[in-house]
Amino acid sequence: MLGGRWRGRRLETPAGIRPTQARVREALFSHWGDRIERCRFLELYAGSGSVSLEALSRGACSSLAVDRDRRALDCMEVNRDRLGAGGLRVAAAELPERLARATAGEAAFDLAFIDPPYDADGLEQLLAAVAALMTVGGQIVLEYSSRRRPPEGAGRLSLNGTRRYGDSALAFYE
Repeated sequence: MLGGRWRGRRLETPAGIRPTQARVREALFSHWGDRIERCRFLELYAGSGSVSLEALSRGACSSLAVDRDRRALDCMEVNRDRLGAGGLRVAAAELPERLARATAGEAAFDLAFIDPPYDADGLEQLLAAVAALMTVGGQIVLEYSSRRRPPEGAGRLSLNGTRRYGDSALAFYE
């Protein structure tokens, strides 16, 4: 963990999962600043849940972490239990097809982070579905391969900038 109450704690990472680089996570949370405090957070393709747990460590009130891989889900639960992160809910879902099922009963989200496989298709559809789950003034951040172009829009949200970090890049939708 990079900051907050669990700063310095190490997380389990499932084999075969590409975790979000520490410098990308640091840039992401630096960008969000105080917006993370008391927010409702959504992480898709969550892997180890590191971004959700970082959000909770820095003051988010709750986070929903979604992944389809059983190893990733088990890993997130281990990390949640080790940290005592009661604000983390873990859900299994194939994305984008089962997003509505995974988020059923959830209040709108303030911030969302999406880290799909770099060769994933259907990002426009997924971004539009996530945009419908966001509060007014909410923001979605998409991690993608810097070799590709991010989608221009996310439903009612527009691309508001990108930042590159080597092979990774972040696209900001507001």
